[in-house]
Amino acid sequence: MRKLRSSILIAGVLSSGLLFAQAPASPNMPVDEVSKLVNYSEVVDEPGMNKDTLYNRSLRWFYTFFKNPSQAIKKADAPNHTIEGGYRFTIKRPDPGVKKEPRPMVDAGLVNFKMNIMCKDAKFKYEITNISWQQTSYYPIERWMDTEAKNYNPDYALYLQQVDDYMKAMIKSLESFIETDPVKKKDDW
Repeated sequence: MRKLRSSILIAGVLSSGLLFAQAPASPNMPVDEVSKLVNYSEVVDEPGMNKDTLYNRSLRWFYTFFKNPSQAIKKADAPNHTIEGGYRFTIKRPDPGVKKEPRPMVDAGLVNFKMNIMCKDAKFKYEITNISWQQTSYYPIERWMDTEAKNYNPDYALYLQQVDDYMKAMIKSLESFIETDPVKKKDDW
């Protein structure tokens, strides 16, 4: 099931990359007004669920969503009902060595991010921050937004779209999982 979800997510990101490779347009991403950094954050109401249930479902989601959950979970703090994590995913770009359209997509590198989940009774909050392109030094994706920069590359709009698509798919998966994941009862023989 985990492989199927990952495959569907990757196929969605790749297919959106193929569509945007022809006419890239930067998405409208959530930028924090103070820090000016891309930040996906929301408090999600879950009436009737206590903080223990929300924490346990969030933790199970990490184990089902990420290919390597032990790398995705940096700290699981059950007494405080918080999970600190982060992961990475691959972005794609049109192959510069091919002139025939549509050009095949090739790896453009990895995007890293941090993700925190905090649970309280009847609600949880997720924060996705520190989104960066993996380079030899820290390279925040906000640099891709500066179309006036001397080293601006038109592929950056495509990269931003892939990041936005991935984050929205991941958030949708988290919210859906927490809302519908049944607590499995043990058979009592």
